[in-house]
Amino acid sequence: MTFSRRAFVAALAAAATVPTAARGAGRTLAIGQVPSTLFAPFYVAIARGYLARAGFTPVVQRIGSGEEAMALLANGQLDVVLGGISAATFNAVQRGFNVKILSSAAYQPHQGHPSALLVRTDLYAAGLTTPAGLKGRSIAFLGGKGATGAYYVTLVLRSAGLTLPDLEVRSLASPDQGPALARHAIDAVFSAAPFTTSFEEQRLAREIAAPPPGISCTASFIGPTLIADARAARAVRSAFVQGARDLQGEAFYDAANLEIFQSYTKLPIAVLKAMPRYDYDPELRVDTKTLADMQRVFSSLGVLAYTTPIKTDELIAAL
Repeated sequence: MTFSRRAFVAALAAAATVPTAARGAGRTLAIGQVPSTLFAPFYVAIARGYLARAGFTPVVQRIGSGEEAMALLANGQLDVVLGGISAATFNAVQRGFNVKILSSAAYQPHQGHPSALLVRTDLYAAGLTTPAGLKGRSIAFLGGKGATGAYYVTLVLRSAGLTLPDLEVRSLASPDQGPALARHAIDAVFSAAPFTTSFEEQRLAREIAAPPPGISCTASFIGPTLIADARAARAVRSAFVQGARDLQGEAFYDAANLEIFQSYTKLPIAVLKAMPRYDYDPELRVDTKTLADMQRVFSSLGVLAYTTPIKTDELIAAL
């Protein structure tokens, strides 16, 4: 099923004021998120009342860039952020922002490719069918060299002996990638479902690679209020873990779960049902190995404001 740019833009506008399913007299928990099934466990925790039973009234709002999100979190305007781990995350901690990773979000799955690297169909037909052929080519993904996508693309390029500076990097959101492919303005894109599927259905691009399975570059983050209240932070994390446990195996595609995802992402049920899903660790464990590698990659790309790596225990909340 093709998901149009117009539909996506409308979805983002609607998601800016997502109503929470769990209302009550509990402590308000301001949650910032970028609408995506990457954060499905957290939507389930909200919609099924796990946070409410833990004593919280979640209020969800859409957020923008990683740098903006970290600032809102650090100054207490948000209590929780659901987003990608990026250079902005590491730079915020190094600069003294009181923010920590609370849990992982999605892991790249062992079956299917919800996130993938695609090349223009005409280039694929001409023989560009592996990452090795991308040297000197243009690639677009959201956020540029300091974004989560930059790390994923770096991993894909490693197998071909290439690095990100070997390509011309452009920052384009997924809804803008389709028109750019159609105009031949870019050679390749890194994107996520449902856009990856849509690009192939429209014969704009073909998948040639995907990030390795079993890694996580997305997370839930907390700010000073919850960092100072370990008991409350543990309660929030436990509620999130309950949400993750509800999504193991094919439970992601249960009708009730798809309705929850639809209410937060605004994607049609039919699109959600057809999308490849991410994996979710049942304990929402943080992928510390990938966390360390991300620092190395971002440092090599010159997007970190420091040279000595930040220790893992400075990045993850101690509960």
